[in-house]
Amino acid sequence: MRSLSIPLLSMALALPAVASDGVLEINQTCAIQTGCFAGDAAGYPVTITAAGSYRLTSSLTVPDESTSAIRVATSDVGIDLNRFAIVGVVTCSGSPLICSHGSGTGSGVDRTDLTVHGVSVANGAISGMGFSGVALGDQTELTNLRVRWNRVDGILFGDGSLARGCTAYQNGDDGISGGAGVTVSDASAYQNGNDGILVGIGSTVTQSAAYDNGGAGMLAAAGTSILANAAYSNAEVGILVGNGATVSDNAAYQNGSDGITAAAGAAITGNAAYDNGDANLPANDDGIQCASGCVVRDNSVRGNSGHGLNLASDSAYSENVVTNNSTGTVTGLGSANTRGGNYCAGTGTASAFCP
Repeated sequence: MRSLSIPLLSMALALPAVASDGVLEINQTCAIQTGCFAGDAAGYPVTITAAGSYRLTSSLTVPDESTSAIRVATSDVGIDLNRFAIVGVVTCSGSPLICSHGSGTGSGVDRTDLTVHGVSVANGAISGMGFSGVALGDQTELTNLRVRWNRVDGILFGDGSLARGCTAYQNGDDGISGGAGVTVSDASAYQNGNDGILVGIGSTVTQSAAYDNGGAGMLAAAGTSILANAAYSNAEVGILVGNGATVSDNAAYQNGSDGITAAAGAAITGNAAYDNGDANLPANDDGIQCASGCVVRDNSVRGNSGHGLNLASDSAYSENVVTNNSTGTVTGLGSANTRGGNYCAGTGTASAFCP
């Protein structure tokens, strides 16, 4: 019996660690020494080649800025960081933000090619990667992640994706950057080198905060919905959206340029835009600026260094409170474009513009 037990024991040691619930385990020891499961060779990146569920049982530390920690080679994979961290060698600090390595290619979690979709990553931290914290494709789901000190984007993901409860801090480029039709909710993006939150056509950003970023707080393409967010103390525009966007119930304040800037056909309702602008460039620093065919209603616009409202001649506005803006109250309009119920006070107030 003793002669049989030895090879059986050796075979058991070679098998991947599988939790009782069928989840495959990933940890620093198997990543370096043996590979963590079938299809994964020893050494980073840990490569996932089979759909299924995976869980960290220790933190992962990569050796350099051009090495990824986990690489996904198949669709429909779930990765639970299990409150552990993926840690790289990059640090970012200063204003403007400078990262310690300039050309790394490694990410915390990435994919082998464009055909990999449907990956979820949750519950942990990713920091110090030479490229991005997360760099994944379409139908990605990210939940409760903290990403910081990554050289490029904190989070980069494709169309139809979701980021919920994520925090992106001091990443070299954008904090959270998504494709078309994505949803970002309950997130925060701050002190990133470029934009805080950037999303593509038809996306939604809700109940999130973007502040102290080196570019815009929130930058969104056409047809997006920007709802119940805060964008403040960003170097450029607080909230910048494309054609046909809906911007409602947000606070945009103390940004370096406009509080809210929208392209044609936008609906801008129920927002607070105040104390925005660079005193040295007042002509470009309005509370709310919108192109043709916009509806601007029920906003509070106060204390901006340019005009309160700067709207194209075929936009309409009503029920706004526009006060104490340095350059003027309303500009760009003929009197026919007010729909009434506005209150205006301060420099440059024209009664015809604000009945």
